[in-house]
Amino acid sequence: MNIKTELLKFLKGFRYAASGIIRCIRTQRNMRFHIGAAGAVAVVAVLCSVSIAEKLALMLTVGGVMALECVNTAIENAVDLATKSRPSQLAKAAKDCAAGAVLIFCIAAVFVAAEVFGRRILYILGCFAEYPELIIAAVLYFALWFWWVFLCFRENDDD
Repeated sequence: MNIKTELLKFLKGFRYAASGIIRCIRTQRNMRFHIGAAGAVAVVAVLCSVSIAEKLALMLTVGGVMALECVNTAIENAVDLATKSRPSQLAKAAKDCAAGAVLIFCIAAVFVAAEVFGRRILYILGCFAEYPELIIAAVLYFALWFWWVFLCFRENDDD
């Protein structure tokens, strides 16, 4: 094969990956929740001027959670396809284990966030006290996040 064909095949792979991510966002409430949480973490990280190492730890955990959510969705879809949605204890076990992997990583991500932001909690609360408009912005963010997670794609939710 020539280089142009190989390059086009390679680039097509990115399109397929993007399609999978978009499908996961549209169909998985938990993925939308994780994206909203990632946005909140990013804003607080900027507000607190976290170190490069802390930014890297936060990015890796956020990326890990989202990647595992995509893997969990792929496993759930593959199991449903293989069992044609017939009840099976093995299918349930596979799906539960995949969901458990996401949960384990989410718990680890919470510990990372607690380590990064825990000692800065008084500073964060002080920002809200000093700039009350941040409270309004936070309430609006959480309201939009709630709408996006629970209401926006209701007909597409598989989880």
